[in-house]
Amino acid sequence: MLLPMGNAVYAQEAAFKASDSNISERINFIQTSFDKGETSAKAWSYTWTGLYGALTGLQTFQVLYSRHDRASTIVNASQSLFGVAVMIVDPFHARSSGSDLRKMPGNTPEEQQHKLDMAERWLERNYKQEKFGRSWPTHLLGVAVSIIGGGIAWHNNGSKNGITTMLSGIAVSEVQIWTQPTRGMSDYNEYRRKYKGAYPDIPEKKYFIAPSLNGFVAGVIF
Repeated sequence: MLLPMGNAVYAQEAAFKASDSNISERINFIQTSFDKGETSAKAWSYTWTGLYGALTGLQTFQVLYSRHDRASTIVNASQSLFGVAVMIVDPFHARSSGSDLRKMPGNTPEEQQHKLDMAERWLERNYKQEKFGRSWPTHLLGVAVSIIGGGIAWHNNGSKNGITTMLSGIAVSEVQIWTQPTRGMSDYNEYRRKYKGAYPDIPEKKYFIAPSLNGFVAGVIF
């Protein structure tokens, strides 16, 4: 069935408007998500960067001007320096995602599409960063660094200093991990549920376990 030219043009314009509306809706969803998480992300990021920076300065001063438990102090200063370096080299992106996205132009269809592409990329980036920040490798890294530092302090300043250095290092790293905001993870998952076409190259994994004649079977569905 052939549509009259006027109807065909109208249908094409309607399709474009629907597409533009969907793009704007997606951008607004991500912008709102970024905005709601930005305050807590800034607070967490700047607090830990400042804390590690202050500890590095204080402990470096102690290394230079005090001979008391020198090895333990060097270990503590090194761990604090490592902490502030990580916060600077790999900044917590959720602290600025909302502001960065708002600065991007979106006046033309091309700009809108580019803005959506970047917004989705940043949403996924924040998700991956926050997920890794709460993952077991991150916990393991903090424990490993603390054990190594504690061993050095134990060897040079005795068991008491070694144990104190190790436990304090583990405690600080665990507090940092468990206080890290995770809103980006839930926003990313909500976006994927709401817009089924987003991130089509990422398969959904479903784990299952079920009874069978020989016991149980388990697997993963992609």
